[in-house]
Amino acid sequence: MRPRAPVTLALFALLILLAFGVRVHRLDAQSLWNDEGNSLRLAQRSAADLVESAGHDIHPPGYYLALKAWIAAAGESEFGLRFLSALQGVLAVALAAALGRTLFGRGAGWLAGLLVALSPFAVYYSQETRMYAQLGLLSAASMALFVRWLKERTDSPQRTQSTQSFYDVFLCALRDLCGWPYGLALALVNAAGLYTQYSFPFTMLAQGGLFVLWSARQPGPDRRRAVLAYAALNGLTLALFLPWLPTAWDQITGWPRTGV
Repeated sequence: MRPRAPVTLALFALLILLAFGVRVHRLDAQSLWNDEGNSLRLAQRSAADLVESAGHDIHPPGYYLALKAWIAAAGESEFGLRFLSALQGVLAVALAAALGRTLFGRGAGWLAGLLVALSPFAVYYSQETRMYAQLGLLSAASMALFVRWLKERTDSPQRTQSTQSFYDVFLCALRDLCGWPYGLALALVNAAGLYTQYSFPFTMLAQGGLFVLWSARQPGPDRRRAVLAYAALNGLTLALFLPWLPTAWDQITGWPRTGV
């Protein structure tokens, strides 16, 4: 183990403890307000009834199903219900730190983690029995996996030859997709994000923009493989979300406030 490793682990532990402390502080000081009560009532229903009821709400059922499973272990007290969001908020801090370190180095990682740990906005929603902390967690996880997936492609020594046919490039892209856990994990996390909140597509749009910039710098055969693999990953995400897509469209376009 490198000499700096114990110091790094200690600082990371302090960061996580700080994030945890500010999120559980007075977590149950107030009773549930209207939207939190709605979350509880939905989570108390059977899974089938919950999904059906979510179809008449403006939010998809992902968080409510997670809360239902959480209640089985944590109970229905204010602290127990909100602790799921607090835990998700802490995990988002860890992922933000990891993402910052991967992109810009150790210092950026600590700064990113500290900013998320102390952000009043992030802390507020980490103390609420609603889906916004889960949205933040899945967005952070998605971006971290996306960056790792691109890094794996950049660092991979394997390159296709320019003489290969489109069919050969397509098969190579499928092998890349199936062989890299980061890519498959990205598709699953993005699907979970879509089932959590209807603003999650903005995360995917940001990834799409970054992918275009990254792929423009790749050699032709590698770019084709990357585009096919990325399209396949997003296709898998959309296929997983497809059962809910008609309901999502009706909710987004028909809900009074969003419709206007």
